[in-house]
Amino acid sequence: MRFSTRFLLLLALGAALACPLGRHAAALAESGGASGRIHLHELLIQPTRPTAARLVYTMQEAVERALVANPGVESKILLVERARMNIGMAQSAFWPRLSLTVSRNRLRNHGEFGSSDEISSNSRSHGLRATWSLFAGFAHLNAVMKARLERDVEEERLRQARLELLSTVQLQFLGLLKAKDDLNTAEESVRRLETQGEAAEAFVRVGMAPRLTVLQNEADLAAAKLQVIRSRGEVENALAQLAGSLALPPEEVAAYSGNLREFSGDVDLTAETALETALFRRPDLIIAQKSVAVAFKDVDIRKSGYAPRVDLSFDSMRDKHDYEEQLENYEDYSRSYWAVGINVSWDIFTGGDTTFGLLADRRRAEALQKDYENAVSGARIEVLAALRDIRAGKEMVAVSRKGVAAAREGYAMAEKRFQTNTGSMTDLLDAQLRLTEAENEVSRAYAEYHSARARFWYHIGQENPGLR
Repeated sequence: MRFSTRFLLLLALGAALACPLGRHAAALAESGGASGRIHLHELLIQPTRPTAARLVYTMQEAVERALVANPGVESKILLVERARMNIGMAQSAFWPRLSLTVSRNRLRNHGEFGSSDEISSNSRSHGLRATWSLFAGFAHLNAVMKARLERDVEEERLRQARLELLSTVQLQFLGLLKAKDDLNTAEESVRRLETQGEAAEAFVRVGMAPRLTVLQNEADLAAAKLQVIRSRGEVENALAQLAGSLALPPEEVAAYSGNLREFSGDVDLTAETALETALFRRPDLIIAQKSVAVAFKDVDIRKSGYAPRVDLSFDSMRDKHDYEEQLENYEDYSRSYWAVGINVSWDIFTGGDTTFGLLADRRRAEALQKDYENAVSGARIEVLAALRDIRAGKEMVAVSRKGVAAAREGYAMAEKRFQTNTGSMTDLLDAQLRLTEAENEVSRAYAEYHSARARFWYHIGQENPGLR
């Protein structure tokens, strides 16, 4: 009765101070229930330990997080913005240029002079000047078209970065799930061997089995425990890789949910449809194609070097001229004027600079065209290989599932025979090893099948965050 009263009083005090304090009081009451003593200074002095937020990500949520937070994708977004600004820079060539001009000159002549320009004087001028390029051999138009193509290239590079990150996270996620399955299989193997060891020791104590059976089991148990340690390391490495891809802060503790057997999606595209999709959706192919177009725009810009340049100019100026010596027929003056003119320039000979530059640009464009054709050929091979891997993965899953069912049945039979002392420990250990290997094969088959699906969606240039 005394302990119950103190317990209620402490709970009331904790609720009055703070909710976390109340929970701490309850915990202290439970831990001090044996003696019935709870000191108030322990409740007030001991700090409440903050618990780190633990977020649980599915595959799709992990991919979406990575696409938003990964610095590699953010850098590509900034490059897209830069390319859009370059379009505005190229378009500015179609607009007139307006500039403010100011000049101040001081002339000193210590000898004779024959004209007003030779008299010692101070002159000042200021005004506005506008120039407008009327014709530049279509260089400005081609520059704008080139800038737009370069923007398209950067947008495709952004999409390529997204696809690469998406595929990387999916493969890392599948690797984590496989590592967890391997760890569970190894731990289950340890439990089976420990149970077998207890039975073997019991048989040895009553003289129904030799000591060798215990030693054989202990050797396999040690190997199984080593595999548990390795599997735990693989899980930790997979978690670290995912945390890096998702750009998780060090203080954020994340967990990942899912099972290799939960992904039930399939690929129902034919080879022809997949190849056509890849041709029009793969970012690397689109980048290669648009890079060829950019190179040919460089050829067109180079051709403009053969054409004349025509510029329109307009000046609105004010001049003031002061003579230091007051001479007859020469007085200080100021004037305002405006002038409009058309300027034509044409480079007749440049030492072969334009011609050789044009030939070099053409060769570069032709080389990029060959690179594009080679990329298309490589894409076809990758798509077909991914489809073959998917078919092989499905077959491996079906075969491995039958294998693990047979291995479980065989292990159950061997265990029963050993328990009834009609089977040997060697037979039981062999059955246990076959079961462990069969369970690992099932996990490996599922991981390879889903990894092939992830690579397939990447190779055709289509996002599938949840691998559905």
